[in-house]
Amino acid sequence: MGQERGQSLVEIALILPIILLMLAITFDIGREMTVDMDVVHAAREASWVASQPYGTVGAAQNAARAALADAGLDPARATVTVVVRPIGQPVEATVSYVYDPLMPILPVGPITIQARNTAVRW
Repeated sequence: MGQERGQSLVEIALILPIILLMLAITFDIGREMTVDMDVVHAAREASWVASQPYGTVGAAQNAARAALADAGLDPARATVTVVVRPIGQPVEATVSYVYDPLMPILPVGPITIQARNTAVRW
């Protein structure tokens, strides 16, 4: 009976690190997907502000950075590019964000997440 307990303990000791690694990877992938959605939202906000009659490049960039800050992300890690055109023409907003995985299990380093959105200026 004591030998069976020892065997179970060894099995748990062998499998537990693998389970924890899989859990950590799953958590980090979920966080990356959330950051991706937040970057897409920031690009949409920037293009919406730029499409307004009063929309300027600076106002659109500020809107994107505010959306990132509202999502709990660091706006300083983002690059916001906005192209404003005349009324009736499409405006473009591109947001790039440098994402660092919380648990760098694989040697991939920072990941750049980019989103682009277009809206017609009215």
